[in-house]
Amino acid sequence: MFLWALLSNLNRPGTGEWFHNNQNDPGYQEWRREAERQAQDNAELRTKLDELDRQLKERDGQPRTPGTLPADVPPEVAEAQPTRTPDIGNAANDNSGGTGLLLPILAVGVGGAAFFVWRRASRSGGSTVPSSSTPISTAGNILKRKMSGETYTPSKFRVGMTLSLDPTPFVLAGSAIKLPELSGQVSVTAIGRVMSGNTQLVRLYLPDGSSLVQLHLDASGDPDECRLFATIDEVTPADADEWGAWLDKNEGMIGWPDFQTKDGKTYDRVWSPSERRVEPRKFTETIEDLAGTRTVESEVMLYAAATGVPEPGPATEYIMVSALQDAGRASVEIRSGIDINPVTLQLA
Repeated sequence: MFLWALLSNLNRPGTGEWFHNNQNDPGYQEWRREAERQAQDNAELRTKLDELDRQLKERDGQPRTPGTLPADVPPEVAEAQPTRTPDIGNAANDNSGGTGLLLPILAVGVGGAAFFVWRRASRSGGSTVPSSSTPISTAGNILKRKMSGETYTPSKFRVGMTLSLDPTPFVLAGSAIKLPELSGQVSVTAIGRVMSGNTQLVRLYLPDGSSLVQLHLDASGDPDECRLFATIDEVTPADADEWGAWLDKNEGMIGWPDFQTKDGKTYDRVWSPSERRVEPRKFTETIEDLAGTRTVESEVMLYAAATGVPEPGPATEYIMVSALQDAGRASVEIRSGIDINPVTLQLA
C-alpha cells in the first residue's frame, strides 16, 4: 500500500527520489511486476507507471541511497521490523548481533487488494482528515489497523472511487444543454459534504476540475436525487458595486426570480419560486481530497428550464449560481446541470 500511495503522488517532493534510491530493491521489483500485470487492463495505472519510468530515466547515473524515505514518512509505514536468524543450535544464547533485513511492507500476493483499498478507501467512519495528513500517512494508518486487528470500514463515498458516466443523456440532448459531454469511467478526486439547514448533500468532484456529481441521500444513505454539474462560467467581481449586482438584498441576480445565461436563455428559480427576489441559500461545504480538507462557504440559487428533449432524454437543464469564498478567494460560479439516474453510476 505504501508503494501504491507513492505511485499516485509522483509530483510530491521526495517521491521520485525514493523510487530511484530503491529501484534495485527486491521488494520494489516484485511490486513492479505486479503493477505491470495490472496495468495491462488499467490505462490510468499504465499512465502512472510511464511517468514513473520517465522520472527514473532522468535520474540515470545519479548515486543511490537505498532505504532513504520521504521526509514525512515514518519507517514503520514502509519497513518491517528487523528479523534476526540465529545460528542453528545456538539460538538460546545467540549474542552475535547479526544484522536483520529491513523489507518493504509489501505482500505481493495481495498487491491488487492493496491497490483496491488505496483507491477505494481513505478513512473509516466518514471522519475528516487533518490538514497535515498525506496519502502515504493515510495508507500507513490503514496498515497499522490491519496489523493490530482493528476493523476498517470505508465510507460509501471515497476519494479514488470510480464512477461510470452514461453518455446516453448527452447523445439524446445534443445542443439543447450547455453541459459538456462527460462519459466513461472516471475517478473521484475530492468529496464535498454540504450542510444547509436540514439538507445534506454529497458532491463527488471529477478529474477535469470543473465537474461534479451532486447527490441527495435518503434516510438509509442511498442517493434518491442525482445531478451532474459542470462549470460554464466564472466571474470575479472587482469591487463592492460588482458584488452588489450579484448579492444585493433587493436586486441581486443570485436569488432573482429568473436567471439569463449569456446565450439569452432564461431559467426560472427552482427554490422558493415567486415574483420577487429571495435570499440565496447558504452552503457550508467540507471538501476532502488527498491533500486534506478545506471549508468553502457559498450563497447559492438553483434555476431550471425545459430542454424540449423527448424522453428518455433529460427533460430539464439546471443552472446553479454560487457566490463562493474558498481559502480567501471569492468568486461567482455558474454551473449547468442535468438529472442522471444514480443507478447508472454503478456506485460500489
